[in-house]
Amino acid sequence: MNSNLYIFFISICCIFGTFPGMAQHYLSVQLEKGEGGYALMRRYGLDKSSCSFAEFYRINNLKNGDPLVFGKKYLLPIKVYKYNNSSIRSTLKNFDLVKALEVERYNKWAQAQKIKSVYFLQDRILWVPYYIYNCEYESGPVMVAPEKPNTSSAGPVTTPQADSRPKNSLNIPLFGDKYQNVEIVSYKLKGQVYYIKCGHGGPDPGAMVKIDDKTYCEDEYAYDIALRLGRLLISNGAIVHFIVYDPNDGIRDDEYLPCDKDELHAGKRTIPINQILRLRERVAIINKFYKEYKRKGVKDQRFISIHIDSRSKGLELDTHFYYAEGSKIGYEMASNTQSVFERKYAEIGNKTYSGTIKNRDLYVVKYSYPPALFVEIGNIQNEHDQKRFVKADNRQTLAEWLFEGVTQ
Repeated sequence: MNSNLYIFFISICCIFGTFPGMAQHYLSVQLEKGEGGYALMRRYGLDKSSCSFAEFYRINNLKNGDPLVFGKKYLLPIKVYKYNNSSIRSTLKNFDLVKALEVERYNKWAQAQKIKSVYFLQDRILWVPYYIYNCEYESGPVMVAPEKPNTSSAGPVTTPQADSRPKNSLNIPLFGDKYQNVEIVSYKLKGQVYYIKCGHGGPDPGAMVKIDDKTYCEDEYAYDIALRLGRLLISNGAIVHFIVYDPNDGIRDDEYLPCDKDELHAGKRTIPINQILRLRERVAIINKFYKEYKRKGVKDQRFISIHIDSRSKGLELDTHFYYAEGSKIGYEMASNTQSVFERKYAEIGNKTYSGTIKNRDLYVVKYSYPPALFVEIGNIQNEHDQKRFVKADNRQTLAEWLFEGVTQ
């Protein structure tokens, strides 16, 4: 073999690897004129994670802040895989769908930015940024629940660290003028932490339906039920974090709740437009809180996600409950809450309840550390199901039934 050709072959093998599905080395690139470490990382879209910078310095045997040399090649924290022509997940032998979609999105971005000339489906060379699978998602500063009653309108709220005295009260503006004064009726949930997330929000209204020329959005009604549930939990001594919140809506008793896009993530963070980033950020916020509370010795933490489904107009649905496979507490929450709904329907006597419980591979349920319950209230397109969430009294009833189920 020609020696030059041999050297070229060896160089390609070192960069890209020689076996399908195996990343042999990090991507090697040359520093451009005027670039430092930050500019180089930014050129390749790696500047959003401190974990990426730490890995960059480690693989190049550098100390943080060491100057880089123009024209020299450096390794980037991007692993290079030979795509197996089947799927990203089977190529990487990691079956996290959301992360696989993020890898796909990164490769599309790299081609659009012309830092990679050919898309991986054509050249079978898949770039996988180190941070996607190896770093905790960095959602920026997140508020931690204070030790005393919270009187701000930011995402998380908490009960006071009080003794057994009943008849205490909290002022929580997040609930709106009518409902902001919360009487603490018991401390039976003292020391328990609940994370409540309504579906969608911000740039994504979720499922929508037109009723009498007005647009009804899933996120508005799911959020109102979430607030009502949170208020009940707080009134019984629990600590509650609202992962998605609206700074000015509060609990509303109107039948029509206008759609808006000003919801935020806890920590006053703008909700990402991209669904993948949105899911990752929500899970990251929950898991960050979870670990902080766990370090403080808090053992009982739970997560409830509230949604409204969208199916064909003629399909009438009851409320359904989902949990993560293998989660004992998640299953118990689903089973207990379903039992409450069955019993309440029997007491009403005008309809047989047919809602189900099932384990589902939902991202926020699967990857959140606390045991989770995912609730689908009904079908937003069906006129009978609409009554379940359009009427304020029914939203309050749903919150009360959910409260009874998840606290058993």
